[in-house]
Amino acid sequence: MSDLFMTPQSPTGTWEELSENEKAWIEFIRVISGGRDPKVTPARVRALRELLDAG
Repeated sequence: MSDLFMTPQSPTGTWEELSENEKAWIEFIRVISGGRDPKVTPARVRALRELLDAG
């Protein structure tokens, strides 16, 4: 398996144009990450995909 991956792209537009659901997810991620952006790594992407595919 290749370690190449595409990072998700952010929504285009302004904060006001985001849905309430999109805003809630952004705020949730900010809270759990303590305001810092965790580094995107192939291992983290695979782990996230596994979590999302499990549901």
